[in-house]
Amino acid sequence: MFRPGERTEEISVYTPARPPSTQELQALVARLLLVPDEHRRFTVDEQSARRLHRVGPELLSALCEAGVPFVGTGAARLFDGYDLGNAALHLGLASVQRRAVRSWAGSLRTASASQGPRYRVDVTASCPVPGHAGPCRYGVLLPGARRPVEAASPQETTLARLYVRSRGHWPDFPPAVLDLLRTLEPVGFFLLPEAIRWDPEFLWSTRMADCGGAAAWLVAEGRRRGLDVRFSFGLLVAKPYSTPHCWAEFLVGGRWVPADPLLLRAMAAWGGLDAAAHPPHSSPGAIYHRLAGRFTKVVSHAGVWAPTSLPTELLPCL
Repeated sequence: MFRPGERTEEISVYTPARPPSTQELQALVARLLLVPDEHRRFTVDEQSARRLHRVGPELLSALCEAGVPFVGTGAARLFDGYDLGNAALHLGLASVQRRAVRSWAGSLRTASASQGPRYRVDVTASCPVPGHAGPCRYGVLLPGARRPVEAASPQETTLARLYVRSRGHWPDFPPAVLDLLRTLEPVGFFLLPEAIRWDPEFLWSTRMADCGGAAAWLVAEGRRRGLDVRFSFGLLVAKPYSTPHCWAEFLVGGRWVPADPLLLRAMAAWGGLDAAAHPPHSSPGAIYHRLAGRFTKVVSHAGVWAPTSLPTELLPCL
């Protein structure tokens, strides 16, 4: 989740209940520094740090003093977007990412408490390489296959529309699956660069993972233990914007049941989700819509990842 090119709801200015202590900042930065420097891309200036991540000048300076990496000097300093995104998540700022987590938690509560709410998800994209001859030819990932769609304009265009009905209730996992899910309890959720997000050695040496890395490890370890498990990629369905997401699914009583303990803990910590009602060993499948069995692009344009947005509306009950 939170891949480049995704759009989420605009956010308002927010100040945490109390500023983080020096010790809290140092502990957070120590975790961030477990990501090797060669994977950092210093592209975020101070204005973008505030606009996208809600990291204001004072906090930015405090993070620098705690050791967060940057290049340049003074107002020309540039930062890594993953570092600032993680700082915003873990420090309680109303960043794009934190706002999204709250919307997911709200959607899970709604879907779990009702008889299958329906959503409309528009798949919109813009040309990643404008100026070429002819129409834009996209490949749009839809249930069952990637389908070609042409657009006359390189501007943002709605390429497809999905109607998704949530399933509010899912079977309980058997003991063998529960044992596996609990293995991930020491691992914390962090936004990670593509080069290391899939690396199980990084996951267990740092106790850091994102949705893709955690799902891939659950599938590999589950198969090693003899469990019926598969990798899933698709949409985490929530208004006002859905997002691409990865998770693992286990076969329970003839039904594939999504599992995502890392994200459920993140929604409890940062999204206001009731951990007693939605513990990490339960299924968040009510807000998942599977599209493929591997990580891929939702929208491609001549093999290039196209900037994609997934505006989502909750439809009236039928």
